Amino acid sequence: MAKPLKIATIIFGIVIAAIVVIAIALTILVDPNRYRDDIIRAVKTQTGRELKIDGKLSLSLFPWIGLATKRLELSNATGFGSQPFAVVDSTETKVELLPLLRKKIVVNAVRLNGLKLNLARNAKGRTNWDDLTAPANGKPAPKAAPNESGGAGAALAAFTINRFEVRNSEFTWRDDAANAQYAVRGLDLTSGNLLGSAPAPLKLAFNLESKSPPIRERVQLDARLRFDAATEALDVPDLKLSLGDLRVQARLSGGKMLSAPKLAGSVEIPAFDARALLQRLGIDYKPTEANALRKVALSTKFSHDATASALSDLRVTLDETQITGKFTQKHQSAPSYSFDVGIDAIDVDRYLPPPTKEPTKKEGPKPQAAAVIPVALLRNTEADGRLRIQKLKAFGIRSEQITIMVAAHGGKIVLGPNQAKLYGGSYAGRTVIDASTATPRFQFEEKLAGVQIGPFLKDADVFDRYSGTGNVDLKLSAQGFDAAQIKRTLNGTAAIDFRDGTIQGVNLQKTMQQARAAYDQVRGKEVRAKPDAGDETAFRSLTATVRVTDGLARNDDLKLDGPVVRASGGGTANLAQETIDYRLQVTVAEAAGRAGATLPLRIGGTFAAPEYRVDFSALLKEKATKPLEQKLEQKKGEAADKLRNRLLDKLRR
Repeated sequence: MAKPLKIATIIFGIVIAAIVVIAIALTILVDPNRYRDDIIRAVKTQTGRELKIDGKLSLSLFPWIGLATKRLELSNATGFGSQPFAVVDSTETKVELLPLLRKKIVVNAVRLNGLKLNLARNAKGRTNWDDLTAPANGKPAPKAAPNESGGAGAALAAFTINRFEVRNSEFTWRDDAANAQYAVRGLDLTSGNLLGSAPAPLKLAFNLESKSPPIRERVQLDARLRFDAATEALDVPDLKLSLGDLRVQARLSGGKMLSAPKLAGSVEIPAFDARALLQRLGIDYKPTEANALRKVALSTKFSHDATASALSDLRVTLDETQITGKFTQKHQSAPSYSFDVGIDAIDVDRYLPPPTKEPTKKEGPKPQAAAVIPVALLRNTEADGRLRIQKLKAFGIRSEQITIMVAAHGGKIVLGPNQAKLYGGSYAGRTVIDASTATPRFQFEEKLAGVQIGPFLKDADVFDRYSGTGNVDLKLSAQGFDAAQIKRTLNGTAAIDFRDGTIQGVNLQKTMQQARAAYDQVRGKEVRAKPDAGDETAFRSLTATVRVTDGLARNDDLKLDGPVVRASGGGTANLAQETIDYRLQVTVAEAAGRAGATLPLRIGGTFAAPEYRVDFSALLKEKATKPLEQKLEQKKGEAADKLRNRLLDKLRR
């Protein structure tokens, strides 16, 4: 037994000695620089690019096969200038020799130093690497059969890289289509054997830079990673990413990464100052409240496969707001979304830009840029979801116990049935947006019940002139691509029923008294009422029904019943122009000192600044016809008396 073992040892020693002798001989006799021109021609033939090789190529064959180069330079694509596409100052690759005898590739190290990539996209959207990724002869490469020769996983299973290093490198990105330019500088990347039996360290660090806006931020990635090439399994037990104050911590695992990737894991972002980060990244964000977006945090679990991507156990901290829920995106021809999100309390207005300076009353409504409806997005959106908010402030309006339902399919989006509690009352509504037609169509069914109208309208910045409890019922339809078109095409009905309130800014009783006092002076001319601060008109009920036709609201049955004043009338309101043309018959009760005194009142101007005028021409007409009417009534009475007397005489006979 000892003799065969001794013979085997001698043979093995001879083989090793032969390999060493051959390696030394090849090192002396083989000069890789002889193939420099062949390499340059091959690159030119395959890519059309020029390759420059500076300095000598160095080859070593024992104890590993090693190849080292000096500066390499690959030219840019045609039309992208003379700047090279890629440059590397030096490279070094070492492959262990003996494992090759076992059909194993063990790369001891791969080192790249001073790698520089200049990436660009021109104004037409073409990049300077499109020609490198285009298939040969314009024909796509044939697809390999599934698991052919063991597949890529089997090939990687025989492959090991003990160390990979990229030092002192940079990448630049110039986008002429978006007029943007960014750079990654000072990049260092190191890793251990990511294909080994245990997770290996992976470290990446670089500076993210930009001139406009000025940015210089350090980004660092520190992870442990293992990829099992035989089973295509990925294991990342620890991943940490930092950008300024932002820290991202994650854990993930995956399967079938080369054939049908599946991922699952968790992500956690501890609280950080998002506002400060946006400022350092040159993102111009100026919310109404200075302390908005100062505390942001996130934690969630995630999963991804060929059919869907999902977030579960989602928890977001947004300053004082807590958001929880889940979200799923199904991968279909048109992505489909489902969600269920809950929010405890949020003030949306604090995150919006500060309001612009309001126009004066005489200026009327300030022209605003029309918000264009995103038709393409609506047509391609498939979604089902629910949003629940305990307390909400948005666009000045405060509400609570809000539920919003969303269903979007085939370009038709249904929001509702929705409900909320607000200003002592309730809201219920349903909105339908049909974007499947050439012009988007809208249907609104909204109801307010028992709502304190004054605070509601004031907070909504619509009117600041009313109080009382109100019911509002809207059924409207419209079409258009922006808010202005929607207003001009509104059609439908509205009904209001207000109780126990006041109309501020006008005192109808005082207006009647002033008008009577000025009657002898004006002689049939209109008198403009001049409301004083604090003027108001109290009412027990205010009702009206409205018909809306192409943005023009018409009402003919307004009735106001108050303790001192009663009024009835009708008119129009142009919703697009926000103007009023209204006529009222105002009756002052006896408590005002003139029993049954009635005056015609015209209301014009704008929603923001209504104007009140007493119509004396109608009053004079009434005064001129009243004596005649009195005489006719007197004649009628006299004739009736005579007829009655004649009948009595006949009866006596």
